[in-house]
Amino acid sequence: MDRMVQTALSSITSLKDLKFDLANNLANANVPGFRRDLPNEGAAGFLSTLDQATARIFPLETGTRIFSNETGQLATTGVETDIALLNGSYLFIQPADGDLALSRRGDLGVDAQNRLVDGAGNAVLSDGLQPIVLPPFNALKVSDNGEVLVRKPGALPGEFTSIGFLGSAAAQSTDLTKSLDGRIRKLDGSVPDPDQSGIFSQGVLEGSNVNAIEEMIFNIDMQRQFEINVKLIKRAEEIDKAGTRLMSLPK
Repeated sequence: MDRMVQTALSSITSLKDLKFDLANNLANANVPGFRRDLPNEGAAGFLSTLDQATARIFPLETGTRIFSNETGQLATTGVETDIALLNGSYLFIQPADGDLALSRRGDLGVDAQNRLVDGAGNAVLSDGLQPIVLPPFNALKVSDNGEVLVRKPGALPGEFTSIGFLGSAAAQSTDLTKSLDGRIRKLDGSVPDPDQSGIFSQGVLEGSNVNAIEEMIFNIDMQRQFEINVKLIKRAEEIDKAGTRLMSLPK
C-alpha cells in the first residue's frame, strides 16, 4: 500500500518539473530565436536498506538540460537591424550578468555605448569575441557571411564601411546545454571557438520554435495524469481505512 502511494507521489513530483519547463516555454513563445526546453531523461529509484528495497521511491533525473534545435519560423520584417541565421550556427553574446554564451536571437539594436546588442541587451560579439562598436551611421548592411557594413554620414550613396564580422559557430546540438541562467553553452560551461560558418539573412527574424498549441495540449495531458495520481492516492487511503476497520472488528 505504501509503495502505491510513493509511486503516485513520485509521478506528481516529475509532473511538477515538467510543468516548470512548459511554463518557461510558453513564457518565451514570442522571444526571437528561443529554443524550446525538453524534459530530462529520468527513472525511478528505491531506497535500499540492508540490500532490501523499501517502499520509498524517488524520481531520478539523468543527463543535462536539453532543448529542441528545430528552426523557428522565419518572418520577413524589412528592418535593417533584424537578422536570421539560415543554418544551424549560433551567434556569440556577452550577457551583462554572466559568461559568454550562444544565441539565435536576431532582433538587434544599438545601445547607449553604440554597441550592437540583441533584444535582451546582450552584447553581440565579433569573430574575435569582442563587442561590435558602431560609428555614427545612417544605413546598415549585414552580408550573408556576417560582415557588418555601415554608411557613415556624408558618405556617397552606396559607399559602405566594414566594421567587422558577426561571430558565429556551428556547434553540435548534442554538445550544448542550457546553463542555470537559461543561456546556451557547452557541457563544460564554455563556448566553442568561432568558425564563421553562419549564413545570414538581413531583414528576416527567426521566431521561437515553441508551438503554443502543442504546449497547451501537453499541459492538458499533464493535468489528466495529475488527477489520475491523486485518485490513486485517495484509493490507497480508502483501502487502508477498510483494512483498519477489518482489523478492529470485535472477536
